[in-house]
Amino acid sequence: MTPALLSFAVDLVESNMSELYIKSKDGWCREDKEDEMQDVTSRYLITFHNDVPVGMVHFQFVDEETMTDRDAEVAYCFEIQIVPGYQRRGIGAYLIGLLETIGRAMQMEKVMLTVFKANKNAIKFYIDQMQYNYDEISPCVCLTRGRASRFDYEILSKPLQPIKL
Repeated sequence: MTPALLSFAVDLVESNMSELYIKSKDGWCREDKEDEMQDVTSRYLITFHNDVPVGMVHFQFVDEETMTDRDAEVAYCFEIQIVPGYQRRGIGAYLIGLLETIGRAMQMEKVMLTVFKANKNAIKFYIDQMQYNYDEISPCVCLTRGRASRFDYEILSKPLQPIKL
């Protein structure tokens, strides 16, 4: 990841999401986001229009907890962001589709992501358009309604069928 592309990615997250982060329990800290996005296990899909970046997915392959004794191998989507002028043109669906294909090729069990409850458009996109569901470890699934209401996010996931090579 070049410094220019990393800067693009962090700037895009900040411009698209900082208001939601500020309203969240953990708040917004650019330095923390930069550190997260520079993690050695981070991977990116970046899409361009006329050599200018217009969207990106930041993801990692991780072992994620489940409601059983074993962890699940997942492609965890940390961020998907599209430049405002390019939103609602299918770029987000295309990028998530690529992430799902990569996850299948890497024999991941599912794609997971965290979404702010306040981000109603994102929830609608993932559930209605991309066929994601609330994961078994999402607060609304595994906690009582009262306890779940203390969280400002949910966890969504989509099971993957491995590609047979």
